[in-house]
Amino acid sequence: MRGDPQLFAMVSPGVSFLILITWINAQSDYPDWISGTFPDDFEWGFATASYQIEGGWNEDGKGENIWDRFTHSLTYPIADNSTGDVACDSYHKYQVDVQLIKNMGADYYRFSVSWSRVLPTGTISGGINEKGIEYYSNLINDLIANDIEPMITISKQTEETHPKFTLGKSRQLTWTEWTEYHWDLPQALQDVGGWQNEAIVTEFEAYADLLYRRFGDRVKRWITFNEAYVVCALGHSYGVHAPGIKEPATAPYKCAHNILKCHAKAYRLYESTFKTNQKGFVGITIDSGWYEPLDKNNPLDVAAVERTLRFK
Repeated sequence: MRGDPQLFAMVSPGVSFLILITWINAQSDYPDWISGTFPDDFEWGFATASYQIEGGWNEDGKGENIWDRFTHSLTYPIADNSTGDVACDSYHKYQVDVQLIKNMGADYYRFSVSWSRVLPTGTISGGINEKGIEYYSNLINDLIANDIEPMITISKQTEETHPKFTLGKSRQLTWTEWTEYHWDLPQALQDVGGWQNEAIVTEFEAYADLLYRRFGDRVKRWITFNEAYVVCALGHSYGVHAPGIKEPATAPYKCAHNILKCHAKAYRLYESTFKTNQKGFVGITIDSGWYEPLDKNNPLDVAAVERTLRFK
């Protein structure tokens, strides 16, 4: 058996997935759904997150975000003490990245905007960083010039086997879910409560409004949040992601409640103010799991699954 992984993406209005294909050559027979081909109009693409690739963490007026603070102040190490200060240096090498994407035949590139790069304090009143706006505008223009459609996450990564999409006999497909916010909240907003403070809903709506106005003439597909569960659970319950909060009884629920409000505000704003002229779509990336009772005939096992699904 040999594995040969490749990346691709399927995009539909308001919904996006980062898909990881694993080709598995095997001798055994497969059911009918394993055989098949992708349609000619299937759309391929790649996705990234700002903190994970941009670097330039304190350049050209960018403000500090929660991952900057988290990685610079940890009392325990991240693997080799890595940070995103430089990362892939896409802030300086985005044109190289665009050519790499083009060479791989992508139709789409989904990237996230660093909230603190365009709004250093997270708020309009704190000032707009035009250098940050210019960076993303140049990236968008370069993508379009190379026949790649830009897709923005305003503000990843769960693998599961998915039987619907198939490659051919003796191949198994798995996919990874992908998506304005990709986990890098401005530190200035975290200092006043972050996702647990309902005031963030107003600030997020203003942030989304800015992006729609500046980029909506060229960007037609938007994702408000990438994996809200990860933001709230890993960042506010387990504390292993920024901002490192460990308050499982309350914090993740406040976080999730406010993120849902933010998404609704950003969606309604686009539908009521921008959609008629810009003709785009707004969605959200949700990561979720499914659970089955160990013994379907055991009421305790069934109840445990129901509790898990309700809380997660």
